[in-house]
Amino acid sequence: MTKKTFYFIILLIGIRNLTNAQELPLYITADQKRNNNFLLEITNYSYTSRGDDEICYTNLTMYSNPNRGFEYSSRSNEDSFSIKRFLIKNNIHNIYFKSISQDYRRCWRGFWWDWCCDGAIAEIEKTIPISKYCSTLSFKDYGENHHGDKEAESNIFFNYKVIPLHTLKTSDNNSAKHLPIEIEIPLIGKEGFASDLYEFRYKEPGKDWKTLKESQYSRHSRYDYPHTIYTSASKIFGAKAESMIGKTIDFQIVSRDKDNGNVCSTSNIISLTITKSAPFIGVIDIKNPLCYSNEPTATFTVKLGRKLLGDLQKYKTDKNNYLGETLKITIQRKDSSRAERPENLPEEESKTTEYFLQHDRIENVVLHTASVTTDYTIKLKGNLYYLNSEGKRASIPLYSDHYMHSYPFTITVPKPLTASTFPTDNKCFGDTKGKIEVRVLGGTPPYKYVKNDEPPVTVDGDSFFLTNLLTGTYTLTITDKNNCQILKNGKVSPVVVKIEGPAKPITIVNEGKVGFITHAKGYKRKDGMISAIITGGTPIDSYRYTTQLQASNGEFINSLHMGTGEKKGEFLALYYFLGADTYTLTIKDRNGCTLTKKITITEPDELIINSIEATPISCNPRNSDPNNNSSINSNGTLTVNAKGGVPTYRYVWKRFNKPYTETRNKTITDLVDGIYQVEVIDANENKAVGTYTLTYPDPLYLKVTKSEMTCSAPNGGQATAIASGGTPPYTYLWNTGHTDAHIVGLSAGKYFVTVSDSRGCSVQEKVVLSYPEEVEVVSTIITPVTCYEGNDGKIALTLSGGKGAVNVLWYDAEGTLITQGTTNGGKTISGLKAGKYKAVFRDQSDCPALEQFYEVLQPEKTVVNIPSQITICQGDSRSFDLSTAFPSATFRWTDSTGSLLSTEPTFTVSTKGNYKVEITDQKGCKEATTFEVSQSDKILEVDFLAATNSYYNYTVKLVSLSHSITTQWVLPQGVTLIKEENGAAEVRFPNKGTYTIGLKGFLDGCEKTVYKTLWVEKDRLGIGKENTSKEVLIDDFGIFSNPNNGTFRIKVNLKRASVIKVYCIDILGREAFPAIEQPEGTTFDIPIENRRISAGQYLVILEAGGDVMVQKMIVNH
Repeated sequence: MTKKTFYFIILLIGIRNLTNAQELPLYITADQKRNNNFLLEITNYSYTSRGDDEICYTNLTMYSNPNRGFEYSSRSNEDSFSIKRFLIKNNIHNIYFKSISQDYRRCWRGFWWDWCCDGAIAEIEKTIPISKYCSTLSFKDYGENHHGDKEAESNIFFNYKVIPLHTLKTSDNNSAKHLPIEIEIPLIGKEGFASDLYEFRYKEPGKDWKTLKESQYSRHSRYDYPHTIYTSASKIFGAKAESMIGKTIDFQIVSRDKDNGNVCSTSNIISLTITKSAPFIGVIDIKNPLCYSNEPTATFTVKLGRKLLGDLQKYKTDKNNYLGETLKITIQRKDSSRAERPENLPEEESKTTEYFLQHDRIENVVLHTASVTTDYTIKLKGNLYYLNSEGKRASIPLYSDHYMHSYPFTITVPKPLTASTFPTDNKCFGDTKGKIEVRVLGGTPPYKYVKNDEPPVTVDGDSFFLTNLLTGTYTLTITDKNNCQILKNGKVSPVVVKIEGPAKPITIVNEGKVGFITHAKGYKRKDGMISAIITGGTPIDSYRYTTQLQASNGEFINSLHMGTGEKKGEFLALYYFLGADTYTLTIKDRNGCTLTKKITITEPDELIINSIEATPISCNPRNSDPNNNSSINSNGTLTVNAKGGVPTYRYVWKRFNKPYTETRNKTITDLVDGIYQVEVIDANENKAVGTYTLTYPDPLYLKVTKSEMTCSAPNGGQATAIASGGTPPYTYLWNTGHTDAHIVGLSAGKYFVTVSDSRGCSVQEKVVLSYPEEVEVVSTIITPVTCYEGNDGKIALTLSGGKGAVNVLWYDAEGTLITQGTTNGGKTISGLKAGKYKAVFRDQSDCPALEQFYEVLQPEKTVVNIPSQITICQGDSRSFDLSTAFPSATFRWTDSTGSLLSTEPTFTVSTKGNYKVEITDQKGCKEATTFEVSQSDKILEVDFLAATNSYYNYTVKLVSLSHSITTQWVLPQGVTLIKEENGAAEVRFPNKGTYTIGLKGFLDGCEKTVYKTLWVEKDRLGIGKENTSKEVLIDDFGIFSNPNNGTFRIKVNLKRASVIKVYCIDILGREAFPAIEQPEGTTFDIPIENRRISAGQYLVILEAGGDVMVQKMIVNH
């Protein structure tokens, strides 16, 4: 019944052999000391829990704060160990302990007794503060609790000790590990402990450890306290230090148990050798170069803090027995590892030593420096020769790792004197606006300059301007404060600047000559031209200028063609599409110099239509003429009269929106009704347009009334003819020979009457005289079954005729009489299933009964057109639109869990899973289907290119932009696929209208369709009118490049030789440029350069024989 689990979340310390009796605590490696701050030892640990029955649950947790430096957990009822060690990286302030133990209890399960884990709970929860370090402390606690007559209890006991882990080092610069006599060096311990845990001590060779007194060290900064001290040999040993040169002193940090004074923790030991310090060094009185050169030199003084200690004469005569200091000085450039060799500074150690035994400085040291400002460092190294404790001569390096044992300094070299010139040329012919900006760099300001041997001028700052200069060449000599000049290849180089300017003024060379002005050919026509040939000034490139043409109303003219004149250097500015006006032509060259001219263009009088005279049409074609004489319906005439423009005139007649063969006479005849347009064209192709609406007279109508026949009076019938419309007065003629509108004495039968108006239009009508009518079904309303296989069908009849009351009986398809669901005297029957039914009608006469058959329909079984298995590619989705198949229905889209996803008729799915759609139409009919969506890791990209506007019976090229996948074109019904290869398709449209073209792509089970809408209209260029051939003659048709800037090539391949014609129209149907015709051939390459084409979309149409193809082109500027 007891469940026991035991686990640790601890960092166990590896045990190693003790290698140094002076390093504590034992079993801790140097790496463990460096990487952790404290060691926690827990010993004699014991935990027990007990219940009256049995403990069913135990949970014990112990860790340190803050940041859970260690953690120990157990789920055992009894737990103990003799010792465990935990390494802690952070500080430790207290230990948190918590245990919970719970006893089993007998409980009733409803039908039987059982053991439940909800008995008494014994709990211990304590926070144990760390009050001492290095001392062994104890913790003991007891917990108990009662639940009814049951009891649970727990006991805990353990000892613990927290030990700091120390490390020790000296300055990283003290590479030789020296303890200098005169200079203090740092001893650096691990920071973060309390000050009473740091005890610095030292040890002489062969002696015991001694604690450093406060008089034997100093502290340089409060930020180093308490883990860092500074000391020297003289601080520790006083005057005795001189006699201890060469001896090694050990240093260490320890912490002690405050109760017994025993050391519980030690750092590593560092050993330092006693030596003297080298003198300090510095550089003063630096004299930098005045001018830039390829080999500049600088001078300075090297100064020591003192002379070297030693006997000069002894050093010179007996170096092997010399006692004292030696020295070597090096100078090193910052960016180089090679030592510099300045003049006057000895390179050999012996010469340097001899000199500094006598002096503390060397003046006028000459350094051949770099040609740019450079950083240097002067350093010194030395040795001390002394008598050791055995009275023998020995040597040791002087301590030279202090920051004053090296000295950084900078030799500043002036930057080379340079000048940048920025000339401003004279822009226009004869100007004196030339200017030179000069910017001076380098050298030492202030600067001076001399222009063309004129007196020198001092510059304020590092730049100056020369203004109001004529076109020509200027020489400038520039110097700085030290009379340094600009050098080039080591030689003095003056600055030479040239001011340019045009040699001739802007001129229109063909002004006043033939071809300079072309006047407008018609009233308000914009076909005038100005053709100006321009020279002089400063062209924008080899010949071009900027021109502006402004009308008298201030509007600028943009219809400009630019080119070259007949002679070299001439520029042609041709403005076209100009109407009558006085224009201002402004010519501007590259420099903004201008020439302005006033130019006038004239026009002829306006061409207008005075009148259109008409002869009306005799009859309306809606008349039912008994003689079938159609000529009286199309005998109208029109005559036009015009004036103005430039005679002679031509005429073109058209009929709006209805078939009509164009006529080119002044008078047209044999006309039917309609709106007629006449276009009058003069000798200069000016046009005037007029319209006339020719109408029919009102239709001629004839109505005949009659009297009812009775059995008692078989010859008492009467009839009356009533005429209206047409052109009165009317005449009448009956088939009985009567000529009056009203006739009498008629028997049952058919009678005819013809009426004629004053223009000869005739209509005929008949009348039938009969006995009372039989039963007749006037209207039938059949209500089909609402839902498939439903039973709510209904038939409602409206009757007329018959004699007296009419009785209606209903029978089903098997002939069974239906007795249920009839109302309204049997005229309405409901509750019907789909099928055929018979109705029998009997009135109060002895006439035979009337039988009628009816059928009640039902809707087709609804099919939800969604595949059961669907695959989508990465980044794609699959959309369903059921709005067309199920208009006005309600929808429920759910996933495999039944969660509602949408209630719209459209639904898009982009993730895999199982889905269901339930549909309820507006009649309450229900339908449902499920489908599964899988997801592929492939990416499916589908797109194609097509002209958005085209004409029917033209071949339109569709180009797929989707590669490396399977594609299928989706074409509407009636669209003809002519050719399909390499992802492209050529199609034709049968009629004008809007067509939606799609491209379906397939990849790894995925499919995606992209649709684009094409607007197809009637041919506006007149090509399609004669395009009756169905032969596909065009094999290939391409535009290169597309999009373009108005310059492109058209390439065509035909299946057989033919003449071709190329059109280009904008989206409004206007020609972008005149049609291009090419002679008979099979291969064509047509270059087109027409930068006047505005930016936009165009249709390029190719006509070859009876075949036509269209492509979309985009122009960008």
